[in-house]
Amino acid sequence: MNNPLQYKVVIVGGGPTGLATALHLAQRQPALAQEMLILEAAEHPRPKVCGGGVTFHGEEQLQKLGLHLNVPAFTVNQLVFRLGRLDFSVPFPGAMRVIERRLFDAAIAEAVTARGLRVHSNEKLLDLQPGPDGVMLKTTRHTYRAAVVVGADGANSVVRRKLNLFAQPGIARLLRVLTPINPEEEEAWRQQTAVFDFSCIQHGIQGYSWDFPCLVDGQPHMNRGIFDSRLAPQLQHHLPHGNLKQTFLASLEARQINLSNVRLEGHPVRWFNPEAAFARPHVLLAGDAAGVDPLFAEGISYGMEYGSIVAEQIEDAFARNDFRFQNYKKALQQHRLGRLLRRRTFIARHLFAYRQPEMFFLIWRMATIAPLTIQYAFGSFLGLLPPRYETAV
Repeated sequence: MNNPLQYKVVIVGGGPTGLATALHLAQRQPALAQEMLILEAAEHPRPKVCGGGVTFHGEEQLQKLGLHLNVPAFTVNQLVFRLGRLDFSVPFPGAMRVIERRLFDAAIAEAVTARGLRVHSNEKLLDLQPGPDGVMLKTTRHTYRAAVVVGADGANSVVRRKLNLFAQPGIARLLRVLTPINPEEEEAWRQQTAVFDFSCIQHGIQGYSWDFPCLVDGQPHMNRGIFDSRLAPQLQHHLPHGNLKQTFLASLEARQINLSNVRLEGHPVRWFNPEAAFARPHVLLAGDAAGVDPLFAEGISYGMEYGSIVAEQIEDAFARNDFRFQNYKKALQQHRLGRLLRRRTFIARHLFAYRQPEMFFLIWRMATIAPLTIQYAFGSFLGLLPPRYETAV
């Protein structure tokens, strides 16, 4: 690695996490951000398997970054929570937007470059070597030296892997199909409803399935998927783990969804493990590389909020000339983001480990007859709705 290009900060990964980190750092330290580089392995707009839901939490992050993205989106005004034959709905105007992820990410990247920040596309990280004074990086194009490296490169993070950072096995899986629809015949589209269905836990899947109305190339579609956290190694009474693909396809066929003209796509998700390692001297992990939500696999909102914590850590490191990042794990866990991730981890462990979770069936049964304020509180507790009911209708 002779004659490396010099940067103070190199961010590996040009998704929402890496881009938000750059924007947060630019807000806090504009001069420092001018000596920053973002490496993106592909080129925007690039495909990304995702449910595409941007909750109030994500909207809050966009506002903090001053981003007003002009991307097509379907506005959801009602959330449905289902478990077996029990379901209840929570009306809430603007509960979430469902975006086409490739266009959403591309719009953030465009905003980043418009603010004068440096992004290198189609440049993959091949290797990195930490040293006492920084990190050497080798990519498909150049070699670099940086005082700080941010690993924002997803669940299969090259940064994490090259540094052999400890993480208890925590790779979840999701599958998705995008199905074209006639909006007049699709109830979820007409009622602007997003469905969160946890019934698959009865088939040994430690997660949920979703049905989100969306637009693909401007045309009405449904984003339908299933998520398996694999959070609990052993199910109750040592029952075998369910087959994700078979369970998903069976649920689609039961709803008479024609699969002949759609493509089944998959993607890994790393869930948040409070005991994992999140940093090394001169290196921080963020977003999926660090770990996100094991209950809903919500990555967009959490990834962007990771960026604010990482930017603060970087600012402090340069101010004190101390790049050990010994306080990052504590700061992450004490932050609102860490508290919400721990809450969702707790719920997921107690819901997904059992095929017949009696306590949660009781909660669902009570919720179906409860006042709207109680139903709303359920959605708020899960972090899908704002904490105050007064804003709902």
